[in-house]
Amino acid sequence: MAEFVLRELGAETWPDFAGLAAKHRGIWGGCWCLSFHLPPGTAGRTPASNRSDKERLVRAGQAHAALVYDGRDLAGWCQFGSPVELPARMSIYRTLGLAPPRWRITCFFVDRDRRGAGVAAAGLAGALRQIAARGGGTVDGYPARTNGTRVASSFLWHGTASMFEAVGFRRLGPIGTTRQVMRKAVRRG
Repeated sequence: MAEFVLRELGAETWPDFAGLAAKHRGIWGGCWCLSFHLPPGTAGRTPASNRSDKERLVRAGQAHAALVYDGRDLAGWCQFGSPVELPARMSIYRTLGLAPPRWRITCFFVDRDRRGAGVAAAGLAGALRQIAARGGGTVDGYPARTNGTRVASSFLWHGTASMFEAVGFRRLGPIGTTRQVMRKAVRRG
């Protein structure tokens, strides 16, 4: 695995985040990693409004990610936050009869030129360290079950179950046929 430098998403690192997102046309159709920040029923968003709102949240300290740098270049990130900051798709907890976590890891993004180099795993490790520094607590992720088969990166924006298992997450229940809720308790760091 390559050696990466991890930094927090914030006003100082926003230009790097915005540059990589713009390189990839705003990520997954112009999402700008904003969809989990939006309350249920939000519709009619444009890539430009997503970018603007994401920047506003970052500058207000209400959007978090572990940014993974390969040298001076941003290679990708792992987004995390509290359920208050990331309220979308919380109904799964009612469906599974689970208490919500203190933290959620909602998505990953890796530059197309650096996929397969361990960027997502480094981002996950960085997010867990940042969560520990913020007091720790229960952390949930929603990775894909790949069962060892190769899957297109466009379906892996939640990460893979094996990546989460490698750092101690346990399975709580399914989300549809391809993803699951996984949980880990992170100690205060």
